[in-house]
Amino acid sequence: MTATFWVVAALLCLVAVAILLVPVWRVRRSRGQWSPAGLAAAALIAPAALGLYGYVSNWDPEVAARSNSETHLVEQLARRLESTPNDVEGWRLLAASYMQLGRYSDGRAAYERLWALTPQPDDELKLAYAESQILTDRGSLTGEAGRLVEEVLAARPGEPKALWYGGLVALELGRDDVVRERWESLLALNPPEQVAQVVRGQLAELGGEGGQAATAAPTGPEIKLNISLGASRSVAALGPAALLFILARAPEGGPPIAVIRRPVSSLPGEFSLSDADSMIPGRSLAAYSEITVIARISASGQPTAQPGDWFAEAVVRPSDSPSVALVIDQVVQ
Repeated sequence: MTATFWVVAALLCLVAVAILLVPVWRVRRSRGQWSPAGLAAAALIAPAALGLYGYVSNWDPEVAARSNSETHLVEQLARRLESTPNDVEGWRLLAASYMQLGRYSDGRAAYERLWALTPQPDDELKLAYAESQILTDRGSLTGEAGRLVEEVLAARPGEPKALWYGGLVALELGRDDVVRERWESLLALNPPEQVAQVVRGQLAELGGEGGQAATAAPTGPEIKLNISLGASRSVAALGPAALLFILARAPEGGPPIAVIRRPVSSLPGEFSLSDADSMIPGRSLAAYSEITVIARISASGQPTAQPGDWFAEAVVRPSDSPSVALVIDQVVQ
């Protein structure tokens, strides 16, 4: 593939040089002499193009070659398993390789073959098979994948990946106390910082009911909200899992400063957002000159925004202790 690239690049350079030489040749015929500038441009176009490509390109031939090699080896293994369909370790390796390459559907299919060949699956296989189902179908959290995750957690309550997916299972079932318990246990295991940031963000999005923020004393500025649905929206069109989330976000982004979660049946209604709803200790609305207040109806009941969710938002100054009217009539794209 690399050799083909350079052959094509060389041919394109020759075409570019030929295109430049045509007007240079015309000048030579009309004036009786060559154009030094034209000849210089034709001579420099190839090295200039290569230099520019090297400067702006992020293509790494070694990385590309290694990636192509890995894909080739995986395809070789898949072909070999066609003639040895009962090779348990081969299917295990193929399934894991597909997942590593981000080919989740292929990974799930391979795990299904492995599962059928394993009468007594261990916890590692249960969790890997569950993960492949979850990454291809979120609805599996309340099905077989969720059951497998629960089995692993019962046997190995300190398993990090099981705690993460176990939190997602509990979230799907609306068991917020279990979500907090599992994800806080995961944070206590000191996962990599990137993982920890995601977990903290999910906990912040979860809202304050039943958590630390629900018991905090009201302090600092208070934002009074009157929230209603737009004329084209109806609670009757929402499923039983739908929830209302009210969030205060800082201009620079990051986890919400404060969150309220309520059933959609509370609409239309009046709400109060203050430091009592803070999700991060010590983070106050008073620390920001402006914040964005968002009222979002999540059809799935998930705290993170999903396409199709309804919302309204406004920028306010907390120090003014404002009263804000929000009409939910926009759709998350």
